[in-house]
Amino acid sequence: MKQLYLIFLLICLVVAPAIAQKDFRTGYIVLNSDTLQGYVDYRGAVRNSKTATFKASLGASEQAYSPDQLAGYGFAKEDKVYEAYTIPADGAQPVQRLFLQVLTKGSVSLHTYRDDLDLDHFYLSKDGDDLVELKENVYNKKDPRTGKTFRMVDKLYLGVLGSAFADCPAMSEERFRNVTFRHSGLTKIVNDYNECMDSNQYVQPSRKTTVTLYPVLFYAKPALQMAGEHPYSKASFRTTGPGLGGGVGLEVANPAISEKLTLILELLYAPYHFEGVIKDVNNSGRTTQHDILLDLHYLKVPAQLRYTFPKGKLRPFANAGISYSYAISTDRVETKNSTFHNTSYTEVSEAMPGSVFKQYMFGAQAGIGILYPMQNRALLIETRYETTEGISNIRILSSNVKGFSIMAGYRF
Repeated sequence: MKQLYLIFLLICLVVAPAIAQKDFRTGYIVLNSDTLQGYVDYRGAVRNSKTATFKASLGASEQAYSPDQLAGYGFAKEDKVYEAYTIPADGAQPVQRLFLQVLTKGSVSLHTYRDDLDLDHFYLSKDGDDLVELKENVYNKKDPRTGKTFRMVDKLYLGVLGSAFADCPAMSEERFRNVTFRHSGLTKIVNDYNECMDSNQYVQPSRKTTVTLYPVLFYAKPALQMAGEHPYSKASFRTTGPGLGGGVGLEVANPAISEKLTLILELLYAPYHFEGVIKDVNNSGRTTQHDILLDLHYLKVPAQLRYTFPKGKLRPFANAGISYSYAISTDRVETKNSTFHNTSYTEVSEAMPGSVFKQYMFGAQAGIGILYPMQNRALLIETRYETTEGISNIRILSSNVKGFSIMAGYRF
């Protein structure tokens, strides 16, 4: 596990500076009714609601502004708009002034912000009136007769929407039943109302989930270690064979959740070749050597979260997750050579027979790498460390398969 701790440390060294790294993009701020063009620091949703950092040019000094100092700010290429609003008190939450992201603007406008607990809040305003928060109350309720607990959802936001949209005949009761308490669902129904009233002014561009499929090649040199009370625990294993494998990777990105975090799913073919030797010499002088050959072929399904640094010609990334490996083909041979004085014999049998060999393995893995963007394509190079529970299915023989690999992928 020391190697896994090491690679997690390397991930922290890569990700921590990347998260804290400033990312100035073309944008503007609205200061004293004046719109100043320049560059605005592009960060996460939580920070964006509290601070706007601006500079007139890339070489100029930067200035941080609070929602009390600006009317709003925005990003040109991303077409993101933030406006400063005073949020009314709600329960334990005091009155606060924040930058709210504009999701859609018209006769009815929809705004959102993400709090320190990474929870999204949505606010509706009609014809310039005060903001009204849209809420959904989720709780558990126990049935006293059966003792079963049910998840209950009070869609309080539907009442607010129904009242605000009462003057549009197209807003039927059935239409409201299909509204989800999410960016996409709320934005869609507000846009539909504004189109009904012919009052659309601004709509945040849709940020849909994207799925990218790409080929992967890798070279690995795993190590096999065994311990316990089984005779195989005395074997010293070495890795043989080329260790070349490959497959396909699937990157799932949802900008609405995070523009820097993606889900990586892979389907890989991985060959493992191990050779082990056990030597025994008894008191009578008989020498016995067991040569163990394990030729294992796996289909691996890793699932990881990846953080990618958002800018630059070379973009470092780090990922970590779990893996599942299933042996699709195995050739396990044990050759026993016994010599006593001038006589000898050889026996060949199946290594790790029957239920001793485990057909599947679960593991943990982590990696760091570099992404090189090329217009709409990208080259990925990664070094990855994996540790698994091993190939033994019996308690008296523990095993562990672990090691580093070097991977390359090409994203079309």
